[in-house]
Amino acid sequence: MSSLRELERRWVRVFSGRITTMLAGMCFWASLSAHGQSINAVPNTRLDPGIVASRPASLHDVNSESDLVGPAKQPEWTTRRVFAETDIYVIPPGAIEFNQFYVPTVPRSGTMEHAFESELEFGLPWRTQFDVEPNYSVTNGRLRYDSTRVEIPHALANWNEIPLNPTIDGGWRVQTDEADAFFFRLLLAEEFGPRVHFGANLTYDRQVGDEHETSYEFSMALSYVVKDSKLAVGMEALFEYETKQGDDPDEGSIHSTSAMIGPSLLYKPTRNTHVGLVTLFGVTHDAPAMQAFVLFGMDFEPFGGGKSGKGGDDHDAGGFQPVRRPR
Repeated sequence: MSSLRELERRWVRVFSGRITTMLAGMCFWASLSAHGQSINAVPNTRLDPGIVASRPASLHDVNSESDLVGPAKQPEWTTRRVFAETDIYVIPPGAIEFNQFYVPTVPRSGTMEHAFESELEFGLPWRTQFDVEPNYSVTNGRLRYDSTRVEIPHALANWNEIPLNPTIDGGWRVQTDEADAFFFRLLLAEEFGPRVHFGANLTYDRQVGDEHETSYEFSMALSYVVKDSKLAVGMEALFEYETKQGDDPDEGSIHSTSAMIGPSLLYKPTRNTHVGLVTLFGVTHDAPAMQAFVLFGMDFEPFGGGKSGKGGDDHDAGGFQPVRRPR
């Protein structure tokens, strides 16, 4: 009897132990299943890559004036007025530049003359530019409007694809007290090393009435960058041959030859402003004794601009740049 009870107690212990083990296992698997469901219940919060719009850097955000910017891959120094009497290349599309000139002239005889030129330039696509330039003067203390000049320069190729980077330019000058005139120009520009800048213009200018004044002009400029993006010094020269009909038809045409040369200085107080001074001295009898060009200019980039960089793609040069969000 005692042995039967002992056997019953052993069987109960074994059975209860197995039941406990099974219950523990079931609880363990149930907990794992519940944990897995909670993990799977968490939604996928990873964001797919997206595109946001960001303003490009300014044309003048460069390490050196020789850095290439804009769709035409042109050096930064060509994106603003760099010489007084010599134009070069074109400004990038979307850029706007304003230049104000004060031009005092000391003739070999007579009183000093004061002229003012306001130049507004608009950079257009396809290496094209539109310029409008009102001209006025002060005579005997009275302000006098002289003329308005309109022109469209066009660069023949991207920078450095053609030697001297030629730009063709044509325009019309509406004059107040004289017949209007048209003109054609060839603009040349080159960079001889990172600090030496060169420009030259060949101009044909013809009046459509009155005395039919015609001029052939050659201007040349050379500058050296003393401090990058701040200060440049150099020289400019201007040579002009001019003819016109005299009052007496029997006397034939009247002609004159003018040559001037002098030092130049260009200072950039801020990234978007520049101040220049050129003083030309006459070396021929027909030229004035002295003529100076005092310049203040500033440029804007309301429609783009931006740095392209050497070897950069055209879409990196203007408009709004795509920026990828991090994952």
